[in-house]
Amino acid sequence: MVAHDAASQQPDDALMVRYANGELSAFQELYRRYEKRVYGFCLRYLSDRDSAADAFQDVFVRVIDARRKFEPQGRFAQWIFTIARRVCIDRLRGSREGVADGAESPPESPAPVDPIDSLARRDQAQRLLAGIPAEQRDVLLLSRYYGFKYAEIAEMIGSSEAAVKQKVYRALQSIRGAQQTGTASLDDG
Repeated sequence: MVAHDAASQQPDDALMVRYANGELSAFQELYRRYEKRVYGFCLRYLSDRDSAADAFQDVFVRVIDARRKFEPQGRFAQWIFTIARRVCIDRLRGSREGVADGAESPPESPAPVDPIDSLARRDQAQRLLAGIPAEQRDVLLLSRYYGFKYAEIAEMIGSSEAAVKQKVYRALQSIRGAQQTGTASLDDG
């Protein structure tokens, strides 16, 4: 499987260019790299597995549709998460159920030692996330759960880096205030 090995060594942008030029194996590698992270993002954002699965599919359909418009600049991850964020926002607007989920990561994360404790923390994290404004929740998820830098998030949401920093700060302040009655923490990342 030499083709897979060669593809697994290439940067995301190069794979996307190859896919835009008709190489399906390049898309398959990108899908393999991003399926768990994009699904996890959709699940946290939408708090419903069925909605997350539908949004996940929509994200990759949009990637397929936009393959010839992609401009390689070393930012494929930003590009796909921008698409994912927009798909989730569209789904929330359509359903009018704007609650995010602080769910665990997709299957790649280790099993919790105490499932009951894990569920309680997840439920509390979900309540904490649901209690903050959507724009604060967006930047908090992108920065804390997915490790994007503030400058990258600013570009993704069409804002300034200073505004992103302020939204993260306000989100964490809101969560800290709400934590007086609980123990979940989103600030550990």
